[in-house]
Amino acid sequence: MERITLVGFGLLASSVASAIKQANLPVKIRAVSSPSTLERARQMNLADEFFGYDQTAEWVKDTDVILLCSPILHILKTLDDLSKLPSEILQACSKKILVSDIGSTKVEICKAGTKLPAPFVFVGSHPMAGSEKRTLEYNDPSIFENAYWFVCPPDGTKEEDYKPLLQLIDFVGAHSVVFPPEHHDRTMAWVSHMPQMLSSTLAANIPERLLNYNYQHYAGRAFRDMTRIAASGWNMWHDIAVTNRGETVRALREVREGLDETIAAMDRLQVVNEGKPAENDCSENLEKVFKAGNDGRASLFAPGRNAASSFSEVTVPLKDQPGALLAVLKPLAEAGLNVRDIELMKVRENVAGTLLLAFKTPEEARRAIQILAVLDYDVKDR
Repeated sequence: MERITLVGFGLLASSVASAIKQANLPVKIRAVSSPSTLERARQMNLADEFFGYDQTAEWVKDTDVILLCSPILHILKTLDDLSKLPSEILQACSKKILVSDIGSTKVEICKAGTKLPAPFVFVGSHPMAGSEKRTLEYNDPSIFENAYWFVCPPDGTKEEDYKPLLQLIDFVGAHSVVFPPEHHDRTMAWVSHMPQMLSSTLAANIPERLLNYNYQHYAGRAFRDMTRIAASGWNMWHDIAVTNRGETVRALREVREGLDETIAAMDRLQVVNEGKPAENDCSENLEKVFKAGNDGRASLFAPGRNAASSFSEVTVPLKDQPGALLAVLKPLAEAGLNVRDIELMKVRENVAGTLLLAFKTPEEARRAIQILAVLDYDVKDR
């Protein structure tokens, strides 16, 4: 690959560009975006060539790979524009051009992609990476590290035709998963799109009996965690909703059936009467729900099946005092250890929190444990 064209130069496109620049690869980066974004990309030295969205005939020339990184409906429009390019422009291309995308739904995009004429070869894709931040200002060359990156080639496509995409995925540290587009959208409906709708619905339906007294401020971590993604922007989710409506609705209905079963199990409970518990509180059905939930949650982290599980994690209890985080992270940094992920698992006033640290290898985790143990931290391998 000598030249990659990134259409829609937001967070993920600029992160790909940043990774290439950081590694000093001999690859020309062509940015296609709005004038203001292009100017900022130029200032940040994230690209070598700059084009507007409407300059399609220009940014197609001499490129090896086109990666469409704009919102889903814009990806569909760009695919339509590519399919309508004049024949003389297409005939002037001396080699195949691999076209892919990073859209969060795949069926509609792959349908449109398969209509592209030669010399284009289309393979849909979707990296399971991102952030609530959307612009190139927040580019992160390690954002794809250890993430799944779905690849959806049309039937009959040879792996050789999309090898540059697989090489790119491997280069940024992601794990490629070849998946039919229908399977992708069915899976994402359950593990991504339906949870977003549930989170938004939950946050949108805080009852007036709480809001009138500002009682929602007493929400604990459970409610805050469950509604975190309710802060997601509507523009992106509009495109996801309209291109994966059927599967997402099916997932929501399946969850609604589960909620009905849980409500029925709650209704069967025998409540405490006059301070005396019932001899049989009829909680068996609710217990089944909890145990099935335990199993479902555990299945997410089955060894060898979850990309993130390849991280080696340790937990460190913290003191509730200024500088507590720095006291843990500074000696690790001085030892040259790279913390790949970090989470403060419990935060309560005057109660010690637990810091979760993730490392790339077990050896790095062991070194971290040794360093922190010398400093009298009760570090545990998770």
